Amino acid sequence: MRVLSADLWEPAPGSLITWAVTPGVGCTPEPAPITFNQRNHLLGAAHGEPSVWITAAFDVEGPVDVEALEEAFRDLVARHPGLQVEAVRRPPGQAGGVGLVRHDPGALLWQRTDGPVTRTVAATREHLAAELGRRCAPFGYPAFLPAVISRPDRSTIVLGMDHLHTDAWSTTVVIDDLAAAYAEHTRHATAVPAMAGAVAVGAGTVAAARPTVVVRPVAAAASALPAAGPAYVGVDDPRLATWHGFLRERGWALPTFPLPLGMPDGERAPQRTVVRSLAGSATADAVARRAAGAGASTSAAVLATFARAVHDLGGPTVLETLLPVHTRADESAHRAVGWHTTTVPLRVEVDTRTGANGVTDTALAAAGKALRAARELSAVPLEQVVESLPQPLRFPRRDIFQVSYLDYRRLPGHAAAAGRRAHHVSAATRADDLQVWVSRTDDGLAVRARMPHTAVAVETIDAVLDRWAEHLADLAAG
Repeated sequence: MRVLSADLWEPAPGSLITWAVTPGVGCTPEPAPITFNQRNHLLGAAHGEPSVWITAAFDVEGPVDVEALEEAFRDLVARHPGLQVEAVRRPPGQAGGVGLVRHDPGALLWQRTDGPVTRTVAATREHLAAELGRRCAPFGYPAFLPAVISRPDRSTIVLGMDHLHTDAWSTTVVIDDLAAAYAEHTRHATAVPAMAGAVAVGAGTVAAARPTVVVRPVAAAASALPAAGPAYVGVDDPRLATWHGFLRERGWALPTFPLPLGMPDGERAPQRTVVRSLAGSATADAVARRAAGAGASTSAAVLATFARAVHDLGGPTVLETLLPVHTRADESAHRAVGWHTTTVPLRVEVDTRTGANGVTDTALAAAGKALRAARELSAVPLEQVVESLPQPLRFPRRDIFQVSYLDYRRLPGHAAAAGRRAHHVSAATRADDLQVWVSRTDDGLAVRARMPHTAVAVETIDAVLDRWAEHLADLAAG
């Protein structure tokens, strides 16, 4: 799985086909539970925050069979209740301000539009990004865009989704399920090249529209909607006390990246995205062995080396950040599509007794212990944390400084991801803090870093990433 942002996406040109999905006339959706992350996301959107979409993209051989692909998209939506929900605004004064309802997938209407035909990567990216930003806005149904770029030799299937519908893990499920459904439907149909009927007279030319609106039976759902969240813990629960202690020591404020980014308070800049390798497969394997020897995990080693890199460039001896963790508690949720994550606070200590000699086994062990303790806090509902604070939570920046780690080798579809040229593409918007996503694949460790595009941030983060890679290499060699 290649993880990147829209500004770095390079989709090859071709014939673009999209589908519009609308609820059936006279069908009344049912109320659905909403999670803390979804509510906060929707409240931000209601106050003008830009669309935060995530796109699953992968390749198939030859020109696309549009009928088979439409059936595959229908199957996917029918299979996953997380793709059936719609965000709605509640009447003034009603608790929460926003909510979710769920549509009957069997009553959805699908309309296909063929076009435009693009000639360059830039034109293809520009058109898709504009459509994704428009069609994946969270309010209204659906907040997703089914699409494909059809080509004579190899086509790219795309499903863009507002964050309301998905998370990083879910993106792998979408690709695996959609690829399987498409393969199944193409075995039972005669291929219909998508290029047929296109009016290709230049870059960006719009092909003749051929809308189809049909309602067909759908497959049974394979996963359930998530509950609104875990049950509240006791007021004397030590995990709630840990949350309070973390925030109290910060003056009831969320952590921010401790090095300069060149952003004045209250301002944001266009985002800059950096995608690069941190360690090849052999180095990553050696890091994993070194970490295991210290009683830690690869993710703990990634965090320990990151904290050390930040410290080397003037950062603190204790790095404070937030860590996204999944909430897929059992096997039944392994292939669910939705926003199944929460956030926990994390402190990573730097062992400075070795001077500039890098990360020690002691630091690895401490990071492993801190990571295990942080993950235990995921059982405390974020609503309860916020509601129980003696003072309002402060947000020094609009973005949240977070470091995410995901081992894609353990997720659905990993074995086929390289052959499918699977991509996870996120929207490029504006930023005022650093956010980091680390991916572990068969190729090793890679990072996608999102930050404000300022000269100071460029210099700072490039230096951190270089130093981070050096510490991982030193850890593997040691």
